[in-house]
Amino acid sequence: MKLDRLNMRRNWEECPKESGNDARWGVMYATLNREGHIRLSRVTHEAMGAPDSYLLLYDPDNEMIGLKPARLAVHRNAYRAIDRGNYGGKRVNAYRLCREFSIDISETMRFHRCGIDKTGVLILDLNDAQPVRKKKALTKF
Repeated sequence: MKLDRLNMRRNWEECPKESGNDARWGVMYATLNREGHIRLSRVTHEAMGAPDSYLLLYDPDNEMIGLKPARLAVHRNAYRAIDRGNYGGKRVNAYRLCREFSIDISETMRFHRCGIDKTGVLILDLNDAQPVRKKKALTKF
């Protein structure tokens, strides 16, 4: 750096620290991978009432997946919410849903704008999903 730039006037802006609610796992978050696993963040699962399982729904006209809270011991078609990771996330095995309704997922898709409708169903819009891109490892010279 040039010495004349060392003492120049700057217009600094401070970067705020994450509050916990806006971090990656602090928002409504869901993904669907090619193995048919739907992954939900802890926040998403808790917003759904933290059920032990979900009913898997599909709207072929609008290409939307729905997850409705269920109870494993009560609902015949309930799929278990399996612990995933150290942050309270859950996984729901939805391979059967993908096969039954010919949902072809070639790579992991993230639902950026998933939400819960007025009937309590988590809506995952396949038309609004975006691929999750993994960053390439940096190479050192």
